[in-house]
Amino acid sequence: MGILSRLSGLLGGGKKGNTAEVVQALIVQFGGIDALIDKLRSSGLSTQLETWIGSGENSPAGARKIEEALGSDAIAGIAERLGIDPKEAAAKVAVALPKVIDRLTPAGRLPEGGISMDSIDNLLGRLQET
Repeated sequence: MGILSRLSGLLGGGKKGNTAEVVQALIVQFGGIDALIDKLRSSGLSTQLETWIGSGENSPAGARKIEEALGSDAIAGIAERLGIDPKEAAAKVAVALPKVIDRLTPAGRLPEGGISMDSIDNLLGRLQET
């Protein structure tokens, strides 16, 4: 089972433009989850990001902040790839990222050495089995 189907199962996907597709598109576009996390940190979302990684409730980022952090070109690329409007893509990303990053960091911190795509696939497989 691949990363897309595991994300889809975890996050209730099924239709075009679902959360799993959005997250997969972002991870690929930024060259991995670690690069995506670095981009979010350097773009002013450190406070929200730390709540997604840490234990406890996730702070929302909002579609506008996500678009500002990732860039309108990135959001437009995701929207085009998924066949949805850029505003809808930004909203989906704002909902998806906290959930996925939270689930990839169950110990409340990033694993030492980062998270590879293989690690993401393995983590999602374990999470789906529980």
